[in-house]
Amino acid sequence: MSTSPKAGAAPSFVWQGVDVEGRPMQGRLQAQTVGLARAQLRQQGIHQPRLQRVWWDRPSPIKAADLSLMTRQLSALLQAGIPLLQSLEMLSRSLSSQALVNIVLQVHHQVASGTALHAALAQHPSVFSGLYTSMVRAGESAGILDTLMARLALTLEKNESLRSRVRSALMYPAAVLSVAVAVLVLILVFVVPVFEEVFKSFGAELPWPTQLVVAFSEGLSRYGPGLLGVLMLLALWLWQAPGARRHQLSTLRDRWLIKLPVLGPLVGTAAVTRWAQTLAALLAAGVPLEEALGPVAQACGHADVAHTTLQLQRQVAQGSRLSEGMASSGLFPAMLVQLCATGEETGYLEHLLDRAGGLMQTELDDQINGLAGLLEPLIIVLLGGLIGGILVAMYLPIFRLGQVF
Repeated sequence: MSTSPKAGAAPSFVWQGVDVEGRPMQGRLQAQTVGLARAQLRQQGIHQPRLQRVWWDRPSPIKAADLSLMTRQLSALLQAGIPLLQSLEMLSRSLSSQALVNIVLQVHHQVASGTALHAALAQHPSVFSGLYTSMVRAGESAGILDTLMARLALTLEKNESLRSRVRSALMYPAAVLSVAVAVLVLILVFVVPVFEEVFKSFGAELPWPTQLVVAFSEGLSRYGPGLLGVLMLLALWLWQAPGARRHQLSTLRDRWLIKLPVLGPLVGTAAVTRWAQTLAALLAAGVPLEEALGPVAQACGHADVAHTTLQLQRQVAQGSRLSEGMASSGLFPAMLVQLCATGEETGYLEHLLDRAGGLMQTELDDQINGLAGLLEPLIIVLLGGLIGGILVAMYLPIFRLGQVF
């Protein structure tokens, strides 16, 4: 079994034990002391626990695609008329992610003890977001859990599809630039020094482009290993950062990305599209607008949009219209604001939001295609200019020497 770690840094323990039926169980939890860890396990009905402190390890992350697949499978089992407990047990045997299997087993145990499904899921906030638990709670309240699980699976699949499109659009330029940087470093560290030895035998002053390349090569050879070590330590520091620090860094990253001239509109459109699709799914599930905006802020995947959504939630709670707050924020396109205003007037807000999400998804596909067509020649020109400039700077003294003779 596994429990979600809290953002702050209580020690982690891995444990093994048996449940009330004598079945072997295992997992991970966080507690300040071993005694508190044992107390948590007793509350969960685990007997004969054996605990071991985890000093240098982090739980395996659960992929969004695995969570979407699990939700789709659970909805299919429930729609087939299989009881919830039996569905969870069958689900634990079919999942490929061991971390997710452990969580499903714990949820199964808690549901069997009388806990509502949404409350059991809410104990793992790092895996099941507010969107997930809100839709499950709505399904349990209305007695249509199977229907809302299918709708939730569709929403998760749409959100994952959007993330996949954006990642695909960014992967090609990132890979090409990474290879280009590696090639430039190799040229500067290993090739330029060979030319430098030849240039010293000339005894003449080198042209300024050659001097610039040689100086850059010497600086990279001298300070490069130290800089690489600093970058590795920084990456390790970020990887081990507590939740609050990671949130601050994610906020800075999102604000930087959305201001980029080419990638910014793409990232903004993807976040607003997820926002519209998620809000439409929650409203269609019967979740009130004020309550739905909280999970939407978690699911949109962008810090500025999430912050604005929480502000909209407060404004709606005070009696303001959603479309008015959206218009004043400046983050939402006019088409989406107009459709929300029409939906509030007609009572079909969820339908119009779903329609807006579809339109923006089409726009996002067009932006991705346009970005791919723009970046490919731009990267080729940039890399050709850099590598060609270095080669010209290296051969320039040889050309001048040939003119002398």
